[in-house]
Amino acid sequence: MFLLNQKQQEEEEEQKGEEDTGLKGENLHLSSKFPYLSQGFTKIFGKSLVGDVSSNEILNNKRLMQEIEDSERFQEYIHHLQHKVDCKAQNTKFYVMTPHPYGLGSQIHISAMSLLEAMVMNMTFIMPWTTRYVAPSRCKSQTWECSFMKISKCTLEDAFKAKKSQPKACNSPAVTSNAAKFLENKCSFIERRQRKKGAFNSEWFGYRPIINTLLSTARINEGEGGVGGGGGGRYGSLFVFREAVRYIIRPNPLMVNFTNYVRTQIKDLPQDVDMSQVMGVHIRHGEDKMKRPQYTAKDFATMIYQRLENEGRYRYVLLASNSGKAYKDLPKNLEDISRFKGIDFGTPKVVSVPGHFFSTIGTGDKNQDPFSTLKNHDSHSGHDEMMAMIAQLYILTSCGGFLGTLHHNFGQMVWELMSASRYTTLVNAHDMSGGVWFSGWVASGFPHGPLHFNPMGDTHL
Repeated sequence: MFLLNQKQQEEEEEQKGEEDTGLKGENLHLSSKFPYLSQGFTKIFGKSLVGDVSSNEILNNKRLMQEIEDSERFQEYIHHLQHKVDCKAQNTKFYVMTPHPYGLGSQIHISAMSLLEAMVMNMTFIMPWTTRYVAPSRCKSQTWECSFMKISKCTLEDAFKAKKSQPKACNSPAVTSNAAKFLENKCSFIERRQRKKGAFNSEWFGYRPIINTLLSTARINEGEGGVGGGGGGRYGSLFVFREAVRYIIRPNPLMVNFTNYVRTQIKDLPQDVDMSQVMGVHIRHGEDKMKRPQYTAKDFATMIYQRLENEGRYRYVLLASNSGKAYKDLPKNLEDISRFKGIDFGTPKVVSVPGHFFSTIGTGDKNQDPFSTLKNHDSHSGHDEMMAMIAQLYILTSCGGFLGTLHHNFGQMVWELMSASRYTTLVNAHDMSGGVWFSGWVASGFPHGPLHFNPMGDTHL
């Protein structure tokens, strides 16, 4: 049984000391050369999904080693702004993210975009708000640190002190909404307002310029063109965005232990299974006010068999869905297709995280969901909705392939973290809406790629 209460975790964190940022270099087989990556979410799986970086096979793969080193540099850049600054210094600038009232996936993505905007302005990102996905009965503060590592050593109090001491001109919205004027007036405080992609409105933030600025400051030399960059360098929005997401959801000890526990509870999925033989599938039904496409379990089953015909390696399907019906319909549809195709096509085994881990799921808003149990956490294993959803996300990331709808935040995050954990833009993440497998397409071509998904925005964050 998994039991690690929040008080115990907080006591362990306090013992590390105020200045400690957790850079202990956990053994990921990434070696001590990559201390910033080694504290990321990949530590959950014991070693890097790309293998032992000290092995000749990996060391001789120059393309892979270069991307690992570049990811390390980007994480070091983030840590410098978040943990190495003097929070009391007059020249320290703060970017404070206000509460985001939408879903968990949206909260993570907006946080990542805001972090990138802060970085390009050389600002320290502060995320003090509470999230409804953390049950107060588990963690009273309901802040991000209830499940993840500290975003910054600086506090909201530090940010407000900087706001009081900045020039009077910085109190004008005409100054603070424009990036160029903000810098020109030597302002030191900005808030990202709700329902806006970023704190600044100015077109000074262009798509490619912001990526180039971030990479240059992180000391990442892309060279001319590179892989799939269209003359704009090796890396596009996927690289910088996945690194921001990687940082935002670095698991704390509680989250690491819980995820490993959940993995052991997936019935019929052997503990020693080769995860390249597992296809992760996310089926989301309903709850979509944007009227985006919905796909049936039969649609998913058909696409799964298309991948089996092309790759022939998947023995298991790890299903995640907000629809109880999908857990019954997908196995049935897979069996029907298997019988039609004949003996050469065995039915992959559908497995899933046990339903009791999601007994606390709810919107937290009585007007939306009068039956929400979010205020409670599971007394047996001590988890809440945040922990259950993130554990499932981490486990799906470790699968050999993924099938979902990338117009939903959850599907996007699996794809981003698959890229982050493998240090490549070439991952088997298939979009039901677009029909594009990224194993044969470099995603750094955004926003001109098939999905037209640009998390950085067209003219500003």
